[in-house]
Amino acid sequence: MNWLKAKLDSLMSTLCGVAFGFAAWQFLEFVQQYRQRLGGHLDEAKLTVGRAVDVAGAPSQLGRAAALQGHDTALANAGPFELPFVFLRELDLGIARETLRIFQPAIPVDGKSLIYAGIGLVLGWLAWDLAKLPFRKRRGPPPGGPAHA
Repeated sequence: MNWLKAKLDSLMSTLCGVAFGFAAWQFLEFVQQYRQRLGGHLDEAKLTVGRAVDVAGAPSQLGRAAALQGHDTALANAGPFELPFVFLRELDLGIARETLRIFQPAIPVDGKSLIYAGIGLVLGWLAWDLAKLPFRKRRGPPPGGPAHA
């Protein structure tokens, strides 16, 4: 029975690692597609501002265009290990939902994507080990130890 438990644990650890690794591997592709949509929203906001110079709504559109430009610039300037944090900080939920709705997974094989996949794999293994913590049996003192003295 212990053999089966060990095999199932190994299988679950592998599946969790693969799931996290795949998600992390796709993260850069998602950010790239998100930035494409962000750029489209930015172009639309700039066009609207250009047309609405004499209209009362122009200040709000100017603010929207400036915010979108700030998001895009922050993502473009983020280093590979700060990108996830910048992405979450700058995230526009509406654009993210639209991106996720039509997201097309890719198979990136550049170094940065493979590093993300490796980090995701390790995080998946750690997540599985953390998920098991509440179910571990507590071990008492060894036989002949202080409890038997």
